[in-house]
Amino acid sequence: MAIGEKLWEGKAKSTTTVIKSIEPDGVLMMATWAAQMKGFGKAKGVDGQVMFSSKIKMGPNGAGISQGQGILNTMTGDMAVIKGYGYGKPVMDKAKSVGIWTLMSMSPKLAWVNDAAALVAMEGDPSWMEFTVTVWEWKW
Repeated sequence: MAIGEKLWEGKAKSTTTVIKSIEPDGVLMMATWAAQMKGFGKAKGVDGQVMFSSKIKMGPNGAGISQGQGILNTMTGDMAVIKGYGYGKPVMDKAKSVGIWTLMSMSPKLAWVNDAAALVAMEGDPSWMEFTVTVWEWKW
């Protein structure tokens, strides 16, 4: 397995966080964020906005696993849906996360995403209010 070319990069902001429950092994939350994304490599010119919502289970040490879904709306009117899974934790004065996305689109311009998987890295402030999102192709 090898990381391929960078596909997107952007700045994100959390829009909503809801505490769903407090459980013996941690806190269950729902979080939504939005990011303006710029395309690179295969995605060059595919700029737009990602809106993403996820269920997060955060343990006592601040680390958490997430499962979510989102939408990529491009500036040219194309759309792709995203399914994602991730793991994140605070490191010093930052929060970091890594995950995997699969995408699906009916748009001919974005048909290539139907066969792609992506590695996603996020890094930002400890409360995830503002962070960067970088998406790389996962080479099969």
